[in-house]
Amino acid sequence: MSESLAPTQRRSRRYGVTTGALVASSTALTLAVRRDGPLPGEVATARWMHENTPVAVDRFADLIDPVLTDMAAPGVFVAIFLLVWWRWGRYPAVLLGLAGTCTSLPRLGDLAERPRPTPTVEWSGYSFGNGGYPSGHVVFAVLVLGTVAVLARRHARPRAAMWIVGAMQLLIAVTSWTRVSRLEHWPLDVVGGGLMAAAGLLGIIWLHPHLAALAAGRPLLFRLLRPPEEPQPATTRPPDRD
Repeated sequence: MSESLAPTQRRSRRYGVTTGALVASSTALTLAVRRDGPLPGEVATARWMHENTPVAVDRFADLIDPVLTDMAAPGVFVAIFLLVWWRWGRYPAVLLGLAGTCTSLPRLGDLAERPRPTPTVEWSGYSFGNGGYPSGHVVFAVLVLGTVAVLARRHARPRAAMWIVGAMQLLIAVTSWTRVSRLEHWPLDVVGGGLMAAAGLLGIIWLHPHLAALAAGRPLLFRLLRPPEEPQPATTRPPDRD
């Protein structure tokens, strides 16, 4: 028994160490960006990305940006949640719901008083509630779309999972890049959002095989979370011999 549990324990320890490193990195970055002004390299990076992003990427961003705004994102999340429940069941939907809840935590207040870049890539004055750190678009994309990719690997057919994972990765990459190239955020706003969301995503990955066991002591919650049982194959009785 101990030998069979060893790989699971090693994976849990690896998830814990990696998650701890992400939390520590995001905390250190949050403290670092609290200074008044961009950190070295941010202005040059933002200007280069703004001037060298292919037109096709900007056009693609025109399509996906509106659905990730603070007003539209809740509706988009509900639609994704219902689709996941319909296609894969309530257990994956609950995990996605937990991921969606985590996206609201960085939005409770501005973690650092960092203004957004101006059209001329300059530092401006900060106004409460309109800060850029962390990027909410990136937090949503990495945590929610990343969770969809994780669930697809476990619940969708291999070919469908391949397409879903690829699409989610593309959306995350384009969203992260264009938040800087369109001068909506400074580069470290995106990095900070990505680190925070990645820590949450690792938590969802760890929780996926453990959530039902954690709820086993609560019968009502366990019945809600338990994946539907697979139908048993029908058995036929052999004909009686004369």
